[in-house]
Amino acid sequence: MPKQGTFAERIALPLDRLEPMPEHLSWPEAAALPLAGVTAYRALVTRGEVKRGDHVLVTGVGGGVATVAMQLAQALGAQVSVTSGSEEKLQRARGMGAIAAVSYKQKGWEKELVQQAGGPPSLVIDSAGGPDFGALLNAVAPGGRIVSYGATRGPAEKLELTRVFFKQIDLRGTTMGTDEEFRAMLRLVARERVRPLVDHVFPLSQAAEADRRMAQGEQMGKIVLNCRA
Repeated sequence: MPKQGTFAERIALPLDRLEPMPEHLSWPEAAALPLAGVTAYRALVTRGEVKRGDHVLVTGVGGGVATVAMQLAQALGAQVSVTSGSEEKLQRARGMGAIAAVSYKQKGWEKELVQQAGGPPSLVIDSAGGPDFGALLNAVAPGGRIVSYGATRGPAEKLELTRVFFKQIDLRGTTMGTDEEFRAMLRLVARERVRPLVDHVFPLSQAAEADRRMAQGEQMGKIVLNCRA
């Protein structure tokens, strides 16, 4: 930003914006990785300080960044629990190894998640904000970290600051990432052979349909445009 993006057959960019593609990835998987991968990596590693054995809660698991965050957290040796508003996506996440998966539409979902997982998360990766942000304060373990990289559901509501200071919770913001974080993410992906989840590949001529699918929240993983089709 703020220049035009990559919905184009050809683009021009400086050579220093290019990095070698991990060899195990397909072209659609490689296309799905950069933005989601670096955002998830920074949220987990730089800001979240994730460690092997941590319990990480990733909210809104159908989203592209959230899905990659789940995969990278697992690659780093963490256990992952998830939320979603879709039962189908929750089932997909269980199949991907989530130790707990609950609907944020369920009242008191945070208690159910902790019960399923056998304990509270020490790290929360959130892109939603909105009315359920306060529930994250209930869910996270004392001394835990909540890392926010978006607010797709709007401003946080009814934020009980007493929980923040009594539970010694760290609230941290994050955005995309640096060149070095991007390279570190690529090394992790290559070493652990992580494959980003590609929801659907559309030809460039159907970019509007791809946008519609994303706007409706139907995707599980990243939506990719094939600019050669």
